[in-house]
Amino acid sequence: MIEALMGSAVWAVPARCAPHAAAADADALRWVGTTGLCETAEESLGLARIRPGLLAAWCHPRADAADCALVARWMAWLFLLDDRIDESDLGRDADRLDRHLTELLGVAAGARTAASPMGRALTDIIDRAADGMPDSWQLRFRRHITDYLSACVWQAAHRQAGQTPELDAFVVRRREFGAILPSFDLVERTESGCLPPSLHHSRPYQEALTAAANLVCWTNDLMTVEKEAAQGDPHNLVLVTAHHRGLDRHTAARLVAQACEECLLTHERARHDLSTLTRILDTPPRLRQHADRCADALVEWARGHLEWGLRTPRYDAPPVTPQAEAS
Repeated sequence: MIEALMGSAVWAVPARCAPHAAAADADALRWVGTTGLCETAEESLGLARIRPGLLAAWCHPRADAADCALVARWMAWLFLLDDRIDESDLGRDADRLDRHLTELLGVAAGARTAASPMGRALTDIIDRAADGMPDSWQLRFRRHITDYLSACVWQAAHRQAGQTPELDAFVVRRREFGAILPSFDLVERTESGCLPPSLHHSRPYQEALTAAANLVCWTNDLMTVEKEAAQGDPHNLVLVTAHHRGLDRHTAARLVAQACEECLLTHERARHDLSTLTRILDTPPRLRQHADRCADALVEWARGHLEWGLRTPRYDAPPVTPQAEAS
């Protein structure tokens, strides 16, 4: 239902692709092979089709080759874990999934040594991402990964109970189980430096970050609603909105598209307020420019994800069988 975004201001956000997409794809596929991440040939072929390196290049257009490859590895790891959860009974058994994710939660928290391929791969990603970044950034990145893993269990509990999440709770959890915040942490790396806490935790930057994160999640939900409806998975803002407001899917999609417009306006206001704040704080010019660039990069990430989403087969709805059509 991406057509609900026709005429949206989101298309005016600059969309650029780093020149390292093919190399990042190749590196990610070599990496999953050497780490033993892919359990089947089908998983490996699936990764090759959806192109995590292309996603990294669209979302981080100014990244150098090494950082683009790092982001592609992160995306490949996420895709594999998400699919194993979402497309199996794991994603519908919260207790079992919680046990399954114990090692990864420990690895993310820095409290456990990895034993499995997924755990060792996560350790490698965290170590590479943290290289040259301050401890505060590493702790934040780790915390956001644990939030993502915990939100996957929350999602499984709702599936298991056959419950559609409440709208307000879903908006928060959607950012978490979408792994948007750890992905946004990598923006600071690819933009050449961690923001100081006085700017990263400031109201304007947090508002810009939340607006851009919602924009990623909600444009994603517009692209995937048919696929998730066909799978009987209600964890999509269009479906949650339709359920709680008694709307048909197309009307709900229009409301989600309007919410995307509001995200852009919120980001624009927050971006202006951030520039005002750095002037009030007498922030050095180079750091002021870096803060502005990171804030811009967040919404550019959302736009890049949209470009990739329109190109990937990952979001294609499953074919409708004659029996399903009849029902």
